[in-house]
Amino acid sequence: MGSSSGWRMAGMEVPLLSTDSIDWRQLSVPSYSSSTSTANNSNHSLSKDFASCCGVGNPPSYFIWKTRKARSNVLEILELGSCKEISRIGLQLTFPDALFPFAFIYKDESKSTSGDLLLLYTLTVSGVAYLIRLRDNFDYGTSSLVPSNEILGYNTQSHPHYGAITTVAASEGCLSIGRSDGSIGCFQLGTLDPSSSGFVYELRDDVGFGRLWGILSRSSTLAAVQDLVMSKVQQRKFLFVLHSDGSFRVWDLLTRSKIFSHTMTAPSLTGAFVRLWVGEANADTGTIPLAMLHQQNLEVSTETIFLYGLHCNVGDKTPLSLEPSLKKISLGEGGLVDVKLTSNNVWILKEEGLIMQDLLRDDFTGGLAHYYALQETFVADQLFQSSEHSSDDLLWLACSSFSSAKDEVVPFVSSLFLRSLLSPGVYCNAVLRQTFGDYSKHFTDSEFGSFTVDGLKSELLSLMEHQGGSTSPVSILQCWKTFCARYVNNWCKYNAACGLLIDSLTGSVGLVRNNTISLCRGLEDVEHVIYGSFEENTKCVGSGFDSSSDELDRQILFEFLQCVRCVSQQLGKASSAIISEFLSRPHVSSEEVIPQFLKILEIGYSSSTGATLVSELGVDTAWERELLNHRTLRKFSANMFLSLRALCHKANSWGKVLDVVESHLKFLVPCKIVLNLDAESVFHILDSAIVHSTSQIARVMFESVLDVLMLLSYMTSICGQINMSHDDVSRVKLEFIPMIQEIMTEWHIIHFFGTTPSESPPIEDFSYKLSSLQIDSNGDKRLWNANLGKCEFSLAYILLLRMQSSSRELRNLSFSRLPNPSSLVSLSREFTSWIICGRSGEESSVFFSNAIDLAIILLGHNQYSATEYLLTSVDLYSRKEKIFGSLQAVDGKYSALFHLLGCCLIAQTHGLHVPDRDRKLREAIHCFFRAASMEGSSNALQSLPDEAGWLRIDFSSSPSASSWKLQYYQWVMQLFEQYNESEAASQFAIAALEQVDAALGTMDTSSRENLGESVTTAKGRLWANIFKFTLDLNNYHDAYCAITSNPDEESRTICLRRFIIVLYERGAVKMLCDGQLPLIGLVEKVERELAWKAERSDISAKPNPFKLLYAFEMHRHNWRRAASYIYLYSVRLKAEAAVKDHQLRSLTLQERLNGLAAAINALQLVHPSYAWIDAPVDDISPDRENYPNKKAKITKQEKSLSDDDLPQRPPSYLDVEKLEKEFLLTSAEHLLSLANIKWSSTGNNKPSPELINLLVESYSYDMAFLVILKFWKGSDLKRELERVFITMALTCCPSRLGPSLHGKDRKTHTLLLTSSQDEAVHNSLHTATTVHQFAGSSHWETLEQYLDKYRALHPRLPFIVARTLLSADSQMDIPLWLVRHFKGDRNESCIGMTGSESNPASLFCLYVDHGRYTEATNLLIEYMENLASIRPADVMRRKRPLGVWFPYTSVQHLWHLLEESIRLGHRSSEQCEKLKDLLHGVLSNHLNLLKVDSDDVLACLN
Repeated sequence: MGSSSGWRMAGMEVPLLSTDSIDWRQLSVPSYSSSTSTANNSNHSLSKDFASCCGVGNPPSYFIWKTRKARSNVLEILELGSCKEISRIGLQLTFPDALFPFAFIYKDESKSTSGDLLLLYTLTVSGVAYLIRLRDNFDYGTSSLVPSNEILGYNTQSHPHYGAITTVAASEGCLSIGRSDGSIGCFQLGTLDPSSSGFVYELRDDVGFGRLWGILSRSSTLAAVQDLVMSKVQQRKFLFVLHSDGSFRVWDLLTRSKIFSHTMTAPSLTGAFVRLWVGEANADTGTIPLAMLHQQNLEVSTETIFLYGLHCNVGDKTPLSLEPSLKKISLGEGGLVDVKLTSNNVWILKEEGLIMQDLLRDDFTGGLAHYYALQETFVADQLFQSSEHSSDDLLWLACSSFSSAKDEVVPFVSSLFLRSLLSPGVYCNAVLRQTFGDYSKHFTDSEFGSFTVDGLKSELLSLMEHQGGSTSPVSILQCWKTFCARYVNNWCKYNAACGLLIDSLTGSVGLVRNNTISLCRGLEDVEHVIYGSFEENTKCVGSGFDSSSDELDRQILFEFLQCVRCVSQQLGKASSAIISEFLSRPHVSSEEVIPQFLKILEIGYSSSTGATLVSELGVDTAWERELLNHRTLRKFSANMFLSLRALCHKANSWGKVLDVVESHLKFLVPCKIVLNLDAESVFHILDSAIVHSTSQIARVMFESVLDVLMLLSYMTSICGQINMSHDDVSRVKLEFIPMIQEIMTEWHIIHFFGTTPSESPPIEDFSYKLSSLQIDSNGDKRLWNANLGKCEFSLAYILLLRMQSSSRELRNLSFSRLPNPSSLVSLSREFTSWIICGRSGEESSVFFSNAIDLAIILLGHNQYSATEYLLTSVDLYSRKEKIFGSLQAVDGKYSALFHLLGCCLIAQTHGLHVPDRDRKLREAIHCFFRAASMEGSSNALQSLPDEAGWLRIDFSSSPSASSWKLQYYQWVMQLFEQYNESEAASQFAIAALEQVDAALGTMDTSSRENLGESVTTAKGRLWANIFKFTLDLNNYHDAYCAITSNPDEESRTICLRRFIIVLYERGAVKMLCDGQLPLIGLVEKVERELAWKAERSDISAKPNPFKLLYAFEMHRHNWRRAASYIYLYSVRLKAEAAVKDHQLRSLTLQERLNGLAAAINALQLVHPSYAWIDAPVDDISPDRENYPNKKAKITKQEKSLSDDDLPQRPPSYLDVEKLEKEFLLTSAEHLLSLANIKWSSTGNNKPSPELINLLVESYSYDMAFLVILKFWKGSDLKRELERVFITMALTCCPSRLGPSLHGKDRKTHTLLLTSSQDEAVHNSLHTATTVHQFAGSSHWETLEQYLDKYRALHPRLPFIVARTLLSADSQMDIPLWLVRHFKGDRNESCIGMTGSESNPASLFCLYVDHGRYTEATNLLIEYMENLASIRPADVMRRKRPLGVWFPYTSVQHLWHLLEESIRLGHRSSEQCEKLKDLLHGVLSNHLNLLKVDSDDVLACLN
């Protein structure tokens, strides 16, 4: 529209409310049996969506109703109240039949009703009229039906001769319908009872006798009713009727008479009038404006609106007269949505725009004067869909901006589209979800509803990557273009306009769309110049231009603005979006971006940019585009050269031009308005319109200022060609460009606030959780908090929460009615002024002073990214302007900036990746140090409100800089500590420590008392904090240094205790024991803390504190103390083992053995005279209470006894021997526990025989013998050995043999000792006290091995074993190895059957005593024959007196036993005879040998 010379842009649409967030209450309307009509049986359906608005009350509540084509039987009603909190509840009424696109809502003001009673008229296509009572806030509870007592239905088509209903209209208490037969029926629904007389009446032309003809007379003269409008004129109800034949009539409903009739014609046009609209009568002229839609029935339907004036003179005979009209508005081809008339204007809503025509203009000749740009245009423009070359310009400009970093083009393009797509006014939740569905990417309601802004960005980037858009700039741009084209198309369908919203009293106008409601705003003064002709808009912008300016200045400005437009067209629409995207990033200034665009204006796109895109676009396409760029550049350069030369010629000098430009720049500065703020604003329905209006204006102003900047920069670059002097160039560079950059920064920040979605509060934020509980009574605040993090909820809403009502228009209206377009601009202007200057309206450099207030507001709502952007932008501009010194002197505001920036940066560290988090931390540390170093920082930071997180500290008693820094550094230290940033906190603790002497050392006593601590206490506290932070960072050496540096004794002790505890918990306590830390002067304290920890720690703690004490003392060669601690550990283990189950008890006993072995090893390193330790007091019980985990801060010094100065041994002491005995008993207990036998030692005294029995029964022979050898001596030792071997022998008897525990699967029990070198020795025992456990394949082998081992200790053991075996079974075969124990070595000196206690004679006696005659006889024969066959060399020894001995008594006893057996005639008597004979023979030979030997001896003697 803007291209037509007859049309001029007058405003823009701004979103007000999205119905997606409405909670719809769905109710069903019951059907009526009389609703069937034979006269209206045609299938009536809605051709499109309809919507309208009814204003009820004063101040009004706007009830918006809507019917949809897809659901023609559903009526949607939404209340829009401008004077109260926005309603989030709507009503959906489902009727049994399709509805006419009609509804009328009014308030029943009859005296019979109390309160505000709202009534609804509606009509179904079947002819049933409904009157429904609407409850306040649509509160119907849980009901799904409209209560029967709140609804009245009436069938208007009860007679079959009625024609079909064609149209309907209503006013308070009256419903009128027009029919196809030309009749008009009026029903006083809600006023009279349907059964009463006068409830129904008709408006007819026939009078007198003609009434008798009834329907025949009416049907022959009247055409179908085309449209009805009911309106109040001078307190009288008029019904305006348009018939299909062009007849236009007006009826007075009070008298039920026709007061006007006229046939409407359209000269030179075919077709008919199809719609009628009536406006309010003009109070001055008494004229009622009329509009009629004429439709031509051509191949392509064209529509024209004719405007008329109906003059009203109620007192005249002819009360109405139609004024001739030549006004008509051609609408072209279809597309009409709605028309509204006020007393002065006509509003025409078409699919492509909103048209407004002033009815009072006398020079109106049929052209359109004003149009309002709709949201469709805005959305398409934001997503680069409005111009054919805008997206291509975006690609070339982006590649030129990143000439040295091509890899950044793709993410930059994606970032730009993401920012535009998710900005308020463009983003629509349902549309984006539908567009995702077009790409087969579907989400459930809960999934899509849970997406944050970052989540949506991730999904969009993932989709672009899946579409192949991550490889090159061209592909990513093409993917985004396709996606945005689909998005815009879906947006237009989803939010199609379906009606107008007009408040004739204020002149406000809005649109009702399918899913949104919006208002129209006017244009700012500069926008009039931008969007319209300069000459046409001069009077509209007089407030912005100096009215005293002469015509020459106006012409100069006009030509200058023409040059500005040329620059804007040359760069394209995408240039402002790219620069805005650059500036939206922290630490990026315009000076980094503008030179790249200036180079494009001078020499065009670089060859490198073209070469980069050749591979993407193709050679031909890239070549054509490059040629086009060259032609465009040449044309631009020539035109600019001529235009600038002509401009200079007209002004006679560049100085004059620059004077005019300077005046224009002041016109671009945001308005500064002084506001009188009384109370905080509530979440008003206008807030959305104000925010969107402000962001739209800021965008236009930013683009305008940018274009002026580009033109002035271009002029300075070609100054030689256009004859600009050096002074003029300097003036531009030193005065104008800084001014423009300041203005551009202001507008960009305003636009940033209006378009950047707010951040969602962190999940762990307690204040947000508290607000979500809705405990407080501030419903507006809860509503704001619920909207945080939504794409449609920008940062500007947060700022608007703090802005208070101040403007004249706001005070007059009190927000009671919707504002007109110009008032909405005024509200936006006030909001802009509040952002820039705050309440006072005082100008300052880049709203520096107010930026602090804005940052505090944003910080209070957890908008950290926005706060960072705001403060860094101010900082960048301030440094660029080199005004650091001046800012430093102005109330220390600069220190407040850095303080807030530091708070913002540290708050962002949560959840970031390590590189980003470290960068934020470094910047935050830098900011806090800079804040503290500023002059006047104390007063500035003290003046910050509570939202800034500053603690109130009174410095009145000590206003020194050091005192201030000391307290500030401590506050920052605590802040970093809250975010678990120990390294940064440590830096500020050190910085605070450096200020202590200067801050507290120079104070007098009273001042220090006011602060509550001395220098030593302050240093101790800070060193304690340093210790804590370094300990958190695992810097143990630094933490230890902090302990040793702490001058406060109490604090140092506490830190040392904490140090040891943390080392325990982290498994790093070894460093205390291996000499890594120089414990100079702290050995006793460390030992005491370790001992305290050991006493109060669980015995299963790892690392074990007793073992650490043992290692600690061993490293320092304190052997006895080491043995004492490890023995205490074994005592604790003994108590623990008593209450453990089988498996845990075995492990505990094994651990105790290790402890005892370590104690023995430690004492063995000490001189034997000192190798003892104190016996501990036996106060450890299994059921003891847990030790407390706290210790007194100060404990008495314990005197450490060195090994060189030891006291005398106390009565109860433990030396190595006692420890070895305890070790042995514990080993026995451990072995028994492995066999699941429970036995406990009672001390170091001799154990009971029960222990030996248990060990032997469990086959722990090694341990049994070790215990016997350790605790028994002399005869007691032999007795215990005999008992053991008797038991072992019995196990070998077949009749006594139980299940064997021996064999290949037998478990070998071993002990664990600690060698003198502190090394664990497995599978071995001490050589002095232990022996190996022999492995045998049977009990016999075991008996043999142990008998061989211990025979030397008790020679009678073989005899004991043999006797036991024969006693158990006299017929048992004695093992050969046991017999050899009796026979001994044949080479031994004894001849005969003599020997040790276990000799052949004793074996012979055993045989004889147990009836083993054969073995006894054979044994005797063997030895006697052996004697007889002695070698010649030993004959002399045999003949020695008493050299030969045999058990003759036993031999004699054997002889008698054999004779007795023979005499008794036993079964073995024959065998006995043989044995007797053998015995007789061997004895005879033996006696003969003895006689011979005796004779030889006597011979020798003689």
